[in-house]
Amino acid sequence: MTQIIQPILLDDVCQYIDNLVDHGLVNVEGTQVQYPIFNTVIENQSVRKYIYLDEHEQVGKNILGASLLDTSGNILATQTLNVTKNDVGFFICFEIPVRLEVS
Repeated sequence: MTQIIQPILLDDVCQYIDNLVDHGLVNVEGTQVQYPIFNTVIENQSVRKYIYLDEHEQVGKNILGASLLDTSGNILATQTLNVTKNDVGFFICFEIPVRLEVS
């Protein structure tokens, strides 16, 4: 018997991920700085979470990485970066594709 995951299940998993992520943590030259989630886009069974550093924040400093955390402070996703922040806004995007397989 073949089992096929229905799109509604994938949509529900995407919504769960969206609700689970509370804030971002950005590594600025070894110091962890908390940022709110700037924007979320859910489409095509993928969740994209954006953290935004505006043009006045962290200018001239090295951005070494970022993480997404839940309300309890658990790290849900992380990525390494090595960017020197200039005087324009800077987005950090986490894309979380959702794929489920029945075996």
